Amino acid sequence: MRIVRKAMQNCSGALAIALGLGGLSCGDCVQRPSIVSITPTNVATGAPELVLIVNGNDFQRNSTIDWNGAARVTTFVSSHQLRATITASDLAVPATVKITVFTPAQAQAVTFSAAASGSSSGGSLTVDCAGGTSNVQVFDVGP
Repeated sequence: MRIVRKAMQNCSGALAIALGLGGLSCGDCVQRPSIVSITPTNVATGAPELVLIVNGNDFQRNSTIDWNGAARVTTFVSSHQLRATITASDLAVPATVKITVFTPAQAQAVTFSAAASGSSSGGSLTVDCAGGTSNVQVFDVGP
């Protein structure tokens, strides 16, 4: 069998191979998360702990809010909202903090059929679906 196409629209970053002229099904792959907004966007230096709310898209139950690249304990509210408690020690000194959301890649079964010659034969393989790190939002800790 020859390789006809390497692509998956619903499995960004995954390598899938369609064989012959058959079909390919990916199922529900994990998409890269994106942040639309955060609340609050700033706080005074030395403030007590606070709950950071991140609104966006494609959040999963295992997504984490990252504070300058370090994961914080994250509560999944929905595929459009996450929450994390930011500690007083995170807020103790002035800083411009990069807020991102990270979703790990997940293995996903992919099925294919190779029906170019009228055969209904096919098979399956496993690919790692995208996941990844979102765009950046900025949070200011300052006077």
